[in-house]
Amino acid sequence: MKRLLTILLAGAMVVGMVACGGNGGKETAANLEGTCSEILATVYENAELDADFREALTYFMNDPIPTDDAETQTYMIGTSDVAFTDSVYSAPMMSSIAYQCVLLRLEEGADVEAAKETLLASADPRKWVCVEPESILVENVGDVVMVIMADEPMATAIKDAFVALGN
Repeated sequence: MKRLLTILLAGAMVVGMVACGGNGGKETAANLEGTCSEILATVYENAELDADFREALTYFMNDPIPTDDAETQTYMIGTSDVAFTDSVYSAPMMSSIAYQCVLLRLEEGADVEAAKETLLASADPRKWVCVEPESILVENVGDVVMVIMADEPMATAIKDAFVALGN
């Protein structure tokens, strides 16, 4: 029953994201230069974040997700069904705030929109014991996909800084 409810809620979120979100489902033509770690550093540098969160970023883990470890992939992005060649996740080492940002560079020729749908449907906002994020956003610039789970203003500011890299 829980699985069915999860699938239905994920489907509703996908419909909502398509109806309201982002770049209208259009993939940005240009791929971003640099590693996912470098791209995330640029996103954080350009995002309009409050001073307290910007200070907290200095204590976050910023590590790759192994391409050959399905268990870690499932924990970090909810699935091991999205193939990628480079990645970085950013999360507090210990915090009472539900926050995680992941960048994945998809394999060449990957169906970006299908990967985004899979990632949104698979995201687990209940992975933290006592807290849940307000927002789950999945966006892309070319072959790089961002999955962010955070409070609404923070998620939006980081997503906007990411999308601006494609302009």
